[in-house]
Amino acid sequence: MNSRLIYGFLAKFYDLFDLIFLFGGKGSPRFGLLEVIPNTSVTILDVCVGTAASSLVVASRNTENHILGIDISDDMLAMARRKMARKKLTNLEVRNMSATAMQFPDNSFDVVMVSFALHELEKEQREKVFQEISRVLKAGGTFCVVDFARQRNRRNRAFLRVWTLLEPSCFSEFLGIDWSVHLKVYGLSLESDREFSFSKVWRLRKE
Repeated sequence: MNSRLIYGFLAKFYDLFDLIFLFGGKGSPRFGLLEVIPNTSVTILDVCVGTAASSLVVASRNTENHILGIDISDDMLAMARRKMARKKLTNLEVRNMSATAMQFPDNSFDVVMVSFALHELEKEQREKVFQEISRVLKAGGTFCVVDFARQRNRRNRAFLRVWTLLEPSCFSEFLGIDWSVHLKVYGLSLESDREFSFSKVWRLRKE
């Protein structure tokens, strides 16, 4: 099935996804972004923004940030715009654009973030996204990843085993990424990671 049609269908239910964090005991990783993104006049790119769940958290608290979200699903973006209008945010905008062929010059953004999208991409497509993120991120800039991660807690590990059955085959391969090594080829070095419910927030720096 065409990915745009799939995400058009999922847009109707996407925000229910965050309910899973209530069962993990460590809270939502989306709020972990506030610990690594300063409330200063930085430009942020949210890749695969979806319904803007992460961007709304950051834009609402970090009023000095300017955030641009991109996604290929018009249905997701339409829902994001409705949510933005309700919150009357002026520091967040979204537009239709592919993460594998971004229409931005090199070194355009201070921060790039991506939430719960990379685990759904096949390896070749995901590496292209990493390449594009590195290209548009300024030297010294921050790359934030919010996504599923292997867990130490036995209950959370059991949940992930079940969740794996709902995800594409690339999900397990994604969980095996060594973030301290894998992105060095793109000039991105791991600075920190923090565990949340079923997930982590990784912060990397562009050299």
